Amino acid sequence: MELTDEVMNQVLRDVSKNISKERKKRGLSMAKLAEMANLSVSHISKLERSKCEIGLKALLRIAAAMEIEADELLPDDFELKGVEKKLTAGERFEQIMQGADSQLVEMFLRMALYMRNNSLHNFS
Repeated sequence: MELTDEVMNQVLRDVSKNISKERKKRGLSMAKLAEMANLSVSHISKLERSKCEIGLKALLRIAAAMEIEADELLPDDFELKGVEKKLTAGERFEQIMQGADSQLVEMFLRMALYMRNNSLHNFS
């Protein structure tokens, strides 16, 4: 997705809708969300109506107030082009092992057990 002004405006509208939807889903008034997020009611109202852009601090405060991850307020299909998702260790291992034969997998498992049993796992 190329981040043109048109795309960014649509993302902002979608974030606004998601904030409103999540707030209502939790049974929160604008006033209560504003209090919890340490923002003004006016600011929450403007954000939900897409009358102002949302800053990172406001996004993080709103997400924290609703006890969700900030990216849950982004549109479902939002993804920055060229930015790789950070993989967990398990996901990285799975990628490495994709298509590996059983002998290689067994060797890695034995090596991992040996390292764990001998406290050799703290290396950089």
